[in-house]
Parts: sequence; structure tokens; C-alpha cells
Amino acid sequence: MSSGRHRHPSPTGRTARGAFRSPLGITAAVVAIVAVAAIAVPVALNSLGCGETRYLRVSATQSIAPVLREAATEFNADRPGYGGACVYAQVDEIAPHRIMTALTGGRAADSTIAPHVWVPESSAWVELARVSGGGTPGIGTDPPSLASSPVVLAAPERTEGMPDPDDTSWTAVLPDGREPDRPLVMVDPNRGADGMTVMHAVRRHLGSGDGADTAMTDFVRDVQTDSAFGEIDLATFYTGSEASAERPDPVIVVPEQAVVSYNQDRAESAPQLAAHYPAEGTVSLDYPYVTTTDEEALRSAAADLYEVLRDDAYRSRLRDLGFRDPDGRASSALAGRPGLIPEEPATHEDLTGDALLASVTDWNRLSMPSRTLVLADVSANMADDLDGAGGPTRMEAALQAALLGLSMFPDETDMGLWLMSDAYGEEGREESADMHRLGTSDGDGDSTRRQELTSVAEGVEVRGGGSRLYDNILAAYDEVQDAYHEDKINSVILLTAGQDEGSSDISHAELVAALQDRFDPERPVSMFIIAFGSQAEEAELRQVADATSGSAFVTDDPDEIGDIFLSSISRRLCVPDCDN
Repeated sequence: MSSGRHRHPSPTGRTARGAFRSPLGITAAVVAIVAVAAIAVPVALNSLGCGETRYLRVSATQSIAPVLREAATEFNADRPGYGGACVYAQVDEIAPHRIMTALTGGRAADSTIAPHVWVPESSAWVELARVSGGGTPGIGTDPPSLASSPVVLAAPERTEGMPDPDDTSWTAVLPDGREPDRPLVMVDPNRGADGMTVMHAVRRHLGSGDGADTAMTDFVRDVQTDSAFGEIDLATFYTGSEASAERPDPVIVVPEQAVVSYNQDRAESAPQLAAHYPAEGTVSLDYPYVTTTDEEALRSAAADLYEVLRDDAYRSRLRDLGFRDPDGRASSALAGRPGLIPEEPATHEDLTGDALLASVTDWNRLSMPSRTLVLADVSANMADDLDGAGGPTRMEAALQAALLGLSMFPDETDMGLWLMSDAYGEEGREESADMHRLGTSDGDGDSTRRQELTSVAEGVEVRGGGSRLYDNILAAYDEVQDAYHEDKINSVILLTAGQDEGSSDISHAELVAALQDRFDPERPVSMFIIAFGSQAEEAELRQVADATSGSAFVTDDPDEIGDIFLSSISRRLCVPDCDN
């Protein structure tokens, strides 16, 4: 299994987050428009005899919002009245995850954002709202669909390493399924149903079990730096510029409609894109028209606005923008567009319920920042050969593991390094680096915190003496638990020869009992142990890890270290309920 891939420098990590229309920019523009309308519209409507003016707030996903605005303009022109009140429809574009939070009363809820009509890109958002902790009893059930668009893989025509558009598999998104230097770009699953689709498809392909979790970890690590925080603008990635020709074009997961729209408007120098349809089946986004209010007048207005949208003129406009009909069929006009296959692709409808929540949870747990204390053994036992046959020493293997570990954690990681040996005095350890955010330098700003910690690790040598292993494990665990961070994965990583040999004040049984007593499933801190050499006390180490829903590995092969780290990180998917 791959333990990570090497790429040429790519701008996608920077551009992915800028490759959509900024929600902050959109919100600012919407606020300005609403401010003007709040003055002008009531004056105009009151002059027509309206006793009261009500606003029908409509929130739509960006790609379909232009059609809703046109329909709202026609709706408003009829000066509709309901129970003596005039209703004026206003359409804005706010990210679906913000709408869901507002509707369910979550931490970031804002009653000024919650719409009366909601058109997200997928009913998956509606189901997430229904199964959320806050619940949404007022949300419409079985909402009608305005259009549809299958989730596809977009790439320039005849991209090297890509299969034919009608012979593609979801394996093309995996690290080993693409050219080594070709990035995959997708929407963060918390912010787009197309991102949820990818995570769901990868999990369906990988299955369950430790090996599947490790492979999922490798996938998320590979793609998370290139994930976008909103609808992706393909023109940002495929520019046709000289600079873009010097780097591999990414594969991007988007709705088919985005490919059609890009091909229609692309610059002459930019490549034409092809939509690739996974043979295992994809998810068809259905753009539901969801009524979210219980107020009778506004519900009636929402129903009348929907009747406007059903007019052939607006159906035609949706087709012009690259959408399929709600039943998945491509109109004759759409079928003639380049880059797509007009036949309805294989789809499945199981991105619902528990599977939907799991797709988001997997991503969140694996991409969540870490708060980690590395506990490195520098006792006399670390000077011994790893394999007993004159190969590298345990210390050399531990340093290799430490440096690889640093490379696998993102910049948002809080990390510290303790060296343990009773040669360091009464406590038997040296705090070589306080727990500190990577990327924040202690020096003059010319180096990052990662570089400082790497420099420290490169200079670590065997100090000698006993390890004080059990004492130091408990002290390190207490250190992380006492400074627990709710929004991070909190853990201790132990690199050791795996022998205490009576050097600690506490026994192995006392350590296990103390860890079992301290472990809190609501605030989990887990031990991840890598022991080097066959002399490690494997059974004892596993009991220590099991007490904290962690993991323990014993190895005498340095080439296994990458996979061991991936397997350890994958334990995030089961903590605090890991089956040991």
C-alpha cells in the first residue's frame, strides 16, 4: 500500500479554495441588494394598496439561481397578495451547509439566513437536515425536483491515464488510480453533495475493516489539500495559459452541468473537457424545491412561485444552462453539447440516512487537525540493531518514523516532542519541544514550526540508561488530556524499544489501570505505539493502547513505517469505540 505520493508543486491547493464564488462576497452583495429593496419595494407596493409587505426568502445553489431570479421577477410583476399582504420574492445564494445549520438551530444558526424556499443541489441536504440533532419538522417532505445533473469526473479530452468517458471507475479518484502527479479536486463533503458522493463511492469500493480504513486514510490525506469550499469554477483550473501547460491538469469531481457550462464559455486556448461517468453508478443531483415555512401566506406564495418555474420558458432556460430534466433525460439541445454522454448514466439512490452521515463523518475525522505529543525513547535499548543482524539501529528506525510522521501531519497540527530516558534526571524525560502549533516558529520567522521540529528530530541521539517507559507514558497522556482541544484529534504517539525493565516507579498493571480510569469517550485521548525490534514487550504494549482505544505495532522492517502511520491515523474512524 502506498504511504503517500510525491507530486510536482501544484497551485491547486491554493486555487481550490478560490475556485468558487466567495460566499462572503456573495453575502455582501446580497445584503446590499436587500437593503435597497427593503426601502424601495414596500414604498412601491404600499402605493398599490398593500396593507403589509412580506418577503419570500428563496435560497438557491449558485448554478441554478439565475433561473430562480428570472422566475421571481415574473412572480413579483404580478403583484401577488395573500390575506391582505403583498409578497415579494427575493433570491439569494448561500452555501447549503449554512442553510442547513440555520434551519436546524445549530451553533451557527442565523434566523436572517433561514429561507422560506430552499433549492440546494441535492435532496441529500434535506435528509441531513431531517436527521440532524436539531431536526426540521417544518421542512417540506418529498419536494419536487427542478432539474437533475449526475456527478461526474471532469478532465480534458484524452487526458493521459484516464479511461474512456463511458468506461470509467470510481477507482480513478484513488491515489493509485491516477497518474502519480495528477491531483484530484473535489468539494469538501461538508459543503457539497458532489463531495459526499465521492466519499460514499470510495467507501463502497473499499468496504470495511482495518485495511479499508487505512486506504480511506490514504485517500483523504491525498485529496484534502486540494478540496474546495464551495461550487467549483472549472475555468479557474483549466485556463489554457502557458503556466498551466507546465503542470498536470487535475481530475475534478463536479456535476455534469458544470462541464457543459464550462465547455460553452471556455476561452479558445483552454482545453475542452469530457465528463466521465463511473460504471459502478453515480449520484444524480436533483435540485429539490423545498418549502421550509409553516406560515400559510408564504407557503401559498412558494407554491405559486413553483408554478411559475414549471412554465416551459424556465424549463428551457435550465436546459440552456446544461441541466437535465428532473427524470434524468437529456433534452435534444443538451444532447448536442460537447463533452457529455446524453444517455442517462447508471445511478444509485443509497446516499441516504446512515450512509450519508458516514460519508461526512469519515472525512471530518480523517481531516480534523491533530494535537499530538510524540514520546521518543532514547534509552540504551534504542542503540541495539533493529533486526539483530547488523542492520539499522532502533534509534535510526525511530528517527525515520519521526520524520515521516512529521511529513504526514498538516500544518494545523499542535505537536510536541518529549525524549525519555532516566539519564535525564528525576522525571526521566526532556521536553525538547513544547506542544505548539506547527507553522508558528519560535525563531525569527525564517523557518516554520515544522522545520524546527524536524531539525530537533534529526539531532536526536541515544542518551542511554533505562526508558522510564511506564512513568513517561502516563505523564505524556496526562499532558495531552489536561490541555484537551475539542476541535482536534488528541493523541500520544510513542516510538520505543518497548521495554521498561523495571525503570519506572509504576508497574505495567498500574499504568493500564490508570489509563482505563482516565480515558473519557467524550474527550478521547488515544495512544498510538510503534515499537522497534522483536524484543519489544508486544502484549504489554497492546494492553496500554487498548486502554485508550489506540493501537500498537511492533516492527523490525523500516519499510513498514509508512503503512503503520496510515493505519494508526485510520483509527480516527473508530475512536472511541475501536474493536481491539
